[in-house]
Amino acid sequence: MAWEVTLGDRARRMEVEEIEGGYRVIVDGEPVEVHASFPQAGVLRMVHGARSYSVDVRATADGQEAVLGGVRYDVGVIDERDKALRALTGGAGGAGAGEVISTSMPGKVVTLLVEVGEAVEAGQGCIVIEAMKMENELRAAHAGVVQSIPVAVGEAVEGGAELVIIAPPSEE
Repeated sequence: MAWEVTLGDRARRMEVEEIEGGYRVIVDGEPVEVHASFPQAGVLRMVHGARSYSVDVRATADGQEAVLGGVRYDVGVIDERDKALRALTGGAGGAGAGEVISTSMPGKVVTLLVEVGEAVEAGQGCIVIEAMKMENELRAAHAGVVQSIPVAVGEAVEGGAELVIIAPPSEE
């Protein structure tokens, strides 16, 4: 699967393939081999060449936050499908936009944080997915009402799977 990863004002196209002993990451067409592990939720350990890195990662209302060497970075990650949808709808959507929360990689549904019919606010956690031994809370980008949840706790899901569908808020 491919993603667009934004760090500050720099965007890069990244693909990740699992290989024996690690991962092959292709950044803007250039392959890089790394050995990576997730010793606990929110911690990524990587070895690239002779250098070792420990990165603390957590979800935020606006995307992801990574801390490397004591420096905090805001990181945006969007898969190619969501990027294409945003382009077709003229951006990330406004307050009146509906939304489909999906996962960019295979994983397992750990917790449902919302129910069908529940009103949600922008930035509210909706579902927790375990992927690559790390739990990720996926959040609503805008306010709305949970229309459907086509997955169940414990279910294995593929990358790109629709997890929570949020309808625009009603105009009452």
